Amino acid sequence: MDNHNDVGFYDIIIVGGGMVGASLAVALKNTSLNIAVIEQFPMSNDLGFQPSYDARSTAISWGSRLIYQRLGLWDKLSEHVTPIKKIHVSDKGQFGAARLNAKEHNVAALGYVVPNEWIGVTLTSALETLDNVDFICPATVLNITRATNTTQITFSKSGEDAVSTISASLVVIADGGRSETCQKLGIDMHVESYDQHALIANVTTSKYHDYEAYERFTESGPMAMLPLGESDTSDSRCALVWTLPEQEVEAIMALSDKDFMIELQDRFGYRLGKILKVGERFNYPLKLSQATEQVRSGIVVVGNAAHALHPVAGQGYNLSLRGVVALAELVKQASDKGENIGALSVLLPYMNERYADQDKTILFSDKVTRLFGDTHTGVGVLRDMGLIGLDIVPAAKRLFARQAMGIGGTEAKFS
Repeated sequence: MDNHNDVGFYDIIIVGGGMVGASLAVALKNTSLNIAVIEQFPMSNDLGFQPSYDARSTAISWGSRLIYQRLGLWDKLSEHVTPIKKIHVSDKGQFGAARLNAKEHNVAALGYVVPNEWIGVTLTSALETLDNVDFICPATVLNITRATNTTQITFSKSGEDAVSTISASLVVIADGGRSETCQKLGIDMHVESYDQHALIANVTTSKYHDYEAYERFTESGPMAMLPLGESDTSDSRCALVWTLPEQEVEAIMALSDKDFMIELQDRFGYRLGKILKVGERFNYPLKLSQATEQVRSGIVVVGNAAHALHPVAGQGYNLSLRGVVALAELVKQASDKGENIGALSVLLPYMNERYADQDKTILFSDKVTRLFGDTHTGVGVLRDMGLIGLDIVPAAKRLFARQAMGIGGTEAKFS
């Protein structure tokens, strides 16, 4: 992988070299396509991994594991993952509960929790071996325009006065939520605020998690406790995602660690014993968003630039990854046929498939989140009856589990 090859024209330009953009570049490794990745931040040459207590993590589904296996990355990625073998869903103060177990579905795990840094190291290691990928970083996109059969990008590299221009048949925008590139193109986001914040932190509990994830619905909103650690019962850490109303988050963030743990204990309960330690806390506002246009002639929008979901169900990154491999497969097929990979007629079938997957995933994560956020008594009774039904009706449990595992829709056929 070169730092920058001044060829001027590429087959594909990926704007954003984070987990989604890098995964797309790796997914296109077995092609003759020339690819440029423009990234705002420096690419680290240090591929070491120093796990810390406060490391942020991502939940990846069983379906995402299958994708990374096909990409040849799972062996390395699995060196630092925590499997989710069981999921316990409950409603605070109510009798209903549902349980999922990987053994019931003949899989090793329902999903995995992976440090973001390790996903980055794994992807960067793979990119380093690719001759068809140029990394242009740190660089800022200044302008993006569409000409006949090509899309042109003007950018400047950090610390340099010169402005450079490159073009490609296809530009993939993967620069995250609030994408500046989408803004430059006038691509709007349809946004619905949850009027909530997600508070995230790592916590230590007195009881070992035994690879079980907890989804807990409370009067203030849903929370999740995801298992962390690597096969060591002395490491009883969990990744907390706690949904709070906007009017509460500042007060909760301002609590001392001791008072925070008391409050968290009251909301979550004692299924994991006492909460012994909490790490650094972060919070961000929660919104459901979708780009109003995810495909134009010569342009595709992916990842958080295309959609953002409520984090408690852990579906966002997995939805993005399915989109990435579907796009890679489409591009490969079109290229092999000698078609223009940026042609709208080539891209529309991909987009129709993506909208179907997005709609199903949003229905799963958004509607369930809103249902469990409703505090009306009658809704609560129906909700708990639904949890009990989910727990005892095999067909309902199987459908719920497949969606949670990221295989509820059309499985990516990338190879």
